[in-house]
Amino acid sequence: MDNYLSPLSIIHYPLSIPLRRSLLVLVLLIAAALRIVGVSSVSPPGLEHDEVANWLIDRSIMDGNHAVYFTEAYGHEAGFHYVQTAVLSLVGDHALALRLPAVFAGILLVAVTFALGRRLFGWEVGFWAMAFTAVLFWPVFYSRLGLRAALLPLLSGLSAYFGWKAWGSTETESNGDEQSVKEKNQYSSLKSISCFTLAGAMAGLSLYSYMAARAVPLFYSTLTIYLVIFHWPELKKRWRGVLLFRLTVIAVGAPLVFYLWQHPASEFRINEINAPLQALLHGNLRPVLQNSLKIAANFAFIGDPLWRQGVPNQPLLDPILGLLFYAGVAMALWRWRKGRFAFLLLWLITAVSPSIVTADAPSTIRMINLLPIFLLFPIVVIHNLGMLSTVIPKLSPRNWKIGVKLLLTILFVWHIGRTVHLIFVVWPQNEEIAFVWQEALTQTAAHLDNAADSSPVTIGGWSPATMDPATMTLALRRDDLELRYVGSDSTAVPINTLIIPATDGEARLTHPAIRPFAPPLIDMLANIGATKQAMDNFTLYTIPADGIEALRTQENEMPVFGNELQLLGVKETAVGSLLTRWQVIAEPTGERRFFVHWLDGEGNPIAQADGLDAPAQQWQAGDILIHLNTPASPANAVTIRLGVYDPTTCGAGACQNLLLEDGAAFLLLDR
Repeated sequence: MDNYLSPLSIIHYPLSIPLRRSLLVLVLLIAAALRIVGVSSVSPPGLEHDEVANWLIDRSIMDGNHAVYFTEAYGHEAGFHYVQTAVLSLVGDHALALRLPAVFAGILLVAVTFALGRRLFGWEVGFWAMAFTAVLFWPVFYSRLGLRAALLPLLSGLSAYFGWKAWGSTETESNGDEQSVKEKNQYSSLKSISCFTLAGAMAGLSLYSYMAARAVPLFYSTLTIYLVIFHWPELKKRWRGVLLFRLTVIAVGAPLVFYLWQHPASEFRINEINAPLQALLHGNLRPVLQNSLKIAANFAFIGDPLWRQGVPNQPLLDPILGLLFYAGVAMALWRWRKGRFAFLLLWLITAVSPSIVTADAPSTIRMINLLPIFLLFPIVVIHNLGMLSTVIPKLSPRNWKIGVKLLLTILFVWHIGRTVHLIFVVWPQNEEIAFVWQEALTQTAAHLDNAADSSPVTIGGWSPATMDPATMTLALRRDDLELRYVGSDSTAVPINTLIIPATDGEARLTHPAIRPFAPPLIDMLANIGATKQAMDNFTLYTIPADGIEALRTQENEMPVFGNELQLLGVKETAVGSLLTRWQVIAEPTGERRFFVHWLDGEGNPIAQADGLDAPAQQWQAGDILIHLNTPASPANAVTIRLGVYDPTTCGAGACQNLLLEDGAAFLLLDR
């Protein structure tokens, strides 16, 4: 395999070392600015559930839960979580700390791209590949999210760099001094061993980053086959180093491989998205071929279709670099017998394979392992176009050199503007992004942080039992507020439960603008004098103390369920749904749900409803619950059967109800 890269076609006019270093520093500073400015709250505008799930795993690590693979959140490789946990321990629990590991991984990837590109094709190719990695939307976007995928291209890129360094370090030169030759051989041998070991360690560690890393061992396997067939003499000289590399990969990756072999069901997420692969295994090539065509067009013509993975339908490259990318692939195919071009082709094919065999192609996150090398394709073509100066008499090498640099500089500056526009204007202002990144909860937390009021607050959201409390813990900077949570896990259903926290003064309720309270609950709040304040993405209600006291008033002497909940009142709304008021007498010992059965004149059930999106583990004595039961009461209903049960006890159609003082499992009310 070619170790030394012959000079490129463009005549090389070397820059001074200080100027080169200044350019590298400038690019790294631009890369850092694009990745870190506004990363904690501007773009992304809030916290995504995947990021919150990462934080929950990180907290479990802090509590002593150590593993090579976490089954939570559809299954996560552990590597990124340990890095993230270390940063959280140093910086604190907030969005910036969650995203800093990805930010630093993205900046380091820019440097690794330069180092790898320079080793393969020279300084200028490495520099321009680095420059565009610094400013293109794709690498910048994933460097701003607290997701584990950002670690994969950094580790695989380091593996490739050390691998090429090891491959080249086995060559020595002699100056005629026997002792010098011996020392050089010893140094080269040690350098080769250390580089092969580092390359294997980085490849093994990449397996712990993201599921698309399964393409890394596939790449090295195909590369080895290529070397055996076409570069056997060079491989034979280095077989010990290659074997050391392989053994290191196996040693580092073995714990994860062994765990997944022992627990194949852990990766059920893969089973949800691998329909094209399953079709291929059953002899149907069409889904894989369709995905392949979409991915091929992804570089210049079409984009990832999902908002959560960037701005939809935006190609990875601009039209100029995109077309040059295809020319670079063609050049690599033409020169495939040269090891460095075969290296690029095999990396390209294996890196896109996770998206080829899964749904929603082209998926930029599943192709993220392309980042260390994909810009080498167009940049190498630009430099090799220097041969035009030899066939066009009036095109001097110097003018060509200046023209190429001017074109690349214009594209570089244009991509800075494009990325800034997409990152800070287009993407965060989309309604789907506001929803997925829970912008309403982030704005709610910011408002509560700045408010002098310390009265308790009920937070309306989407996942009151799981993600909403964690999101508010991350987003809220103060810790003197008592919080309760209510919500609705369906985008089509408004929030139908309120919790009025136990307090001697005012209480506050909030809900996202796109997830309002049910109309009967809004009417009830108006009737007790609650004030409503509409913000950009959320709504705030403030309930006065006398309004809360009015809610505590019982219509008559009402029963107590399980010594935990006292029914305060029952009302049928204008649309026929049932509104019930409850007061918490004692903190519940388990999860709770309300049920309503409407009975006909003979006592037969003709309709029913149950549910309660207000986690009982958050309730405190003195809290008031208002719950709206839907659907509407049937016209022929005569009696209402009302009760409370523990959903965790349900089995074979029977659940454990909270009993009334007389031992009854439910309350019967005349309609």
